[in-house]
Amino acid sequence: MKRKKTKFLRLGYTQYSKLGLRRKKKQKYRRAKGGENKFRLKMKGHLRNVSIGFRNEKKTRGLVKGLKSVLVHNIDELNQIKKNEIAIVAHVGNKNKKEICEFAIKNNIKLANINPKKFLGKIEEKIKGAKEEKTKREEKKKINEKKAKESAEKNEKEAKEKTATETNQEAVKHETDIKQNIEEKK
Repeated sequence: MKRKKTKFLRLGYTQYSKLGLRRKKKQKYRRAKGGENKFRLKMKGHLRNVSIGFRNEKKTRGLVKGLKSVLVHNIDELNQIKKNEIAIVAHVGNKNKKEICEFAIKNNIKLANINPKKFLGKIEEKIKGAKEEKTKREEKKKINEKKAKESAEKNEKEAKEKTATETNQEAVKHETDIKQNIEEKK
């Protein structure tokens, strides 16, 4: 498998981008060429321009905490890390990050951009909170279902009572009509 090198951007790259606001791709150094460019003129309050002497020593150039950095996406890539290398966890989901952190703790592998114990603690809390919310939602759902059943039963009882009273009233009317018909015939 090919290993990706991590690129470190210029100092203060988050403050100003010549390539567009909050743009991440292609965000490498480009020389300022404008006539009155404050960046090129080294004016106060603007980013520092790259010049001679900015490079690191050859021995430590490109190293993180004195170790060679390797970008890691999954456990297989993490398993291939050597003693003189440090892992940088790539932009992956929490599930993969959790697996990577657990594996790193077991095998005593250093991660540059994540504190594995702290991250696992946060994930545990998140999972507990999600479970509690789920149980609350289920309880509310059960309560609502009970209320709905009770209201449906009440409606059915009322409907039965109404039909019963209506049938009684119709029976009484029918009897009175019959009596009136008998009286009229006499």
